Amino acid sequence: MSGPTPPPQYQSLYRACVKDAAVASGELMRATLARALGELPAQAAAIEDLVDRNLLLEAADVLREQQQALAAAFPQALLAEIAQAIAGDRVSSLSFDALPLLGDEQVQENADLVRGAHELEAAVRPELAALEAALEAAQLAPRGGRQRHPLRPEVYARGIYRLARQSPVSPAVRRRWLRHLPALMAPELARTYAALAQRLRPAGAVPAGADEDVARETLEGTTQLTILELRRLLGGAPAAEVADEGVIVFSDSDFSATVPAALEMVQDMRKVDQLLLQLRQRQAAMPGQQKDSLAAFREALRQEARRPSQALGLEVVHLMVDQLAGDPRLLPAVRDIVRDLEPPLLRLALVDPRFFSDRQHPARRLLEQVTQRSLAWASPRDAGFTAFLEGLQQATEVLLDVGAHGPDTFEIALSALQEAWDEVQPRGRRNRERAVRALMRAEQRNLLAGRIARQILERPDAARAPREALAFLTGPWAQFMAQARLADTTGDEDPGGGWWVVQAVLWSVQAALAARVAGQHRTLVARIDEGLAAIDHLPADTDRWQNLLSALRDLALSAATGSALRAGEPEPAPETSATWLAPLEIYESGFVPETSAPAGMEASEPDTLPPPDLDVGAYVDLLGERWERWQLTWASPHGLLFMFTHANGTARSMTRRKLNGLLAQGTLRLVSSQPVVEGALDAVARAAWRNSSSL
Repeated sequence: MSGPTPPPQYQSLYRACVKDAAVASGELMRATLARALGELPAQAAAIEDLVDRNLLLEAADVLREQQQALAAAFPQALLAEIAQAIAGDRVSSLSFDALPLLGDEQVQENADLVRGAHELEAAVRPELAALEAALEAAQLAPRGGRQRHPLRPEVYARGIYRLARQSPVSPAVRRRWLRHLPALMAPELARTYAALAQRLRPAGAVPAGADEDVARETLEGTTQLTILELRRLLGGAPAAEVADEGVIVFSDSDFSATVPAALEMVQDMRKVDQLLLQLRQRQAAMPGQQKDSLAAFREALRQEARRPSQALGLEVVHLMVDQLAGDPRLLPAVRDIVRDLEPPLLRLALVDPRFFSDRQHPARRLLEQVTQRSLAWASPRDAGFTAFLEGLQQATEVLLDVGAHGPDTFEIALSALQEAWDEVQPRGRRNRERAVRALMRAEQRNLLAGRIARQILERPDAARAPREALAFLTGPWAQFMAQARLADTTGDEDPGGGWWVVQAVLWSVQAALAARVAGQHRTLVARIDEGLAAIDHLPADTDRWQNLLSALRDLALSAATGSALRAGEPEPAPETSATWLAPLEIYESGFVPETSAPAGMEASEPDTLPPPDLDVGAYVDLLGERWERWQLTWASPHGLLFMFTHANGTARSMTRRKLNGLLAQGTLRLVSSQPVVEGALDAVARAAWRNSSSL
């Protein structure tokens, strides 16, 4: 990713915008409810069906009774949805894989939710486009996901849904609220978006012309697929239909030729093979006509599909591939590979519907591996991408050429690809394993050192100790004590004599206590040298600590004896970090040292806030001498350390404070958190929800 780095104030302004929008949503809901109470009775009067008319009137009456309570509760409901959106919307019931888990009532309510969100978005599109252009210009939206910000119309509609679910009303009333309230919110939400876009504009975030409406990639209008049809495909057809269709699900040993339905399908697949051969010949004869020949192939397969589930499977594969081929996160060459995979996937969909319901299906895993691994390269010119692409092309050729139709072919292709990838980067795998071991040791030691540091500060004799001495004891010396305790196998209460040093240092630097340890200075110096050497503490830093402690001891003795010879002021303490790694651990894990927090940022914020929308597997762009693509491949169990891996096998690790600091500065940007295939299937599901006008 390229482009200017957004100034930190954009991040602060963005957070303020989100917070203010949530706070102001109470007034927004109050105006929405007032509009609803004025318009719903007229809408009810226009309904011919007496039952539906009365239900809408009842919903309006209940709305009037709970008007104040709903307006007061909406900000909290919206905040919960905003938090979920920031976290990546991982638990959305509208996802492709969640469909088989929904009950009938949930399906109906979610269909109303999707329709309401769609109507709301259509009504505020100009103002929404201006806001999203401002966010994109300020580089505050994920790459390829300008519509994924937490203030999108869908989040407001979800806030209404959450509010309705929390209210003590009947399902019939709740459904009518979901059906009508989102669209009635449009005027206020449009004004909110316009105000937010205007608020960003003085900061210089929006270049001239950036607030024009933009084209949105959507499946709307390209399919008549409904959510009930998708549920049927994912959950399995009724027993009677299965018996009628003879749908074949492959086992490890493939299907038996003695089953009549299997023989029938074999005949079908011979026709498919002929169509596929014609497709390859046509592509070879007319390379520029690939799109047309694919369309002809799809149409020919539709003609061969004799069962509703087969036609449905073909439709879902086509929509999924279309979505993947238009994903801006994928490089053009990878999108071409995805297009090339459509014929074998279509062929598979005719005979093995498990592709849609089983995330471990070989074909689905192959598609996920291809798309996810490709995100490791931001440009086709990046080192390693050519070799990666050549392997994909060879695997695609195999899938296009072989005559097998079940999952085994995809399993073979996936295994071959994984072997090729492992051969290319054996060193990278070993580096990652070594780095993880180093970081696990470091986190365990740092957590224990933190507990020891708190125990030191709670000692009565630490209350009046100089802060420089406490910095040494709670910093490098606590690290030594933690390491000694972790390495000890004898059960010693004080392995390495660490607590003796703690007491000796605390007494030696306080005038009232210095006399008690006046003859132990040489022993103390030797113990400190020995202990810090045991954890590979840098000798230069050890010398600085020793000089500092020596100066503090001289000051304490001078004050205790009333000597006229006063020691000089101690030198500043060496810089230290709450998370310490030994030099070898830094080398093995590519550890990035912490720096001071950006001006204006609260000191506690990077420590307390988890990195937003960053799960293991997510890809980011990191700015060094230039922008580079990295993948988050490991996070420590306590969320204190994170490791990123480059396509060349190099590891880079950092603390949570450092990671949040880079995000705030705009020198680390999220590229992708959700798996690409999962996102494409979710887009298919959303299109089906929008088409489900009557359930």
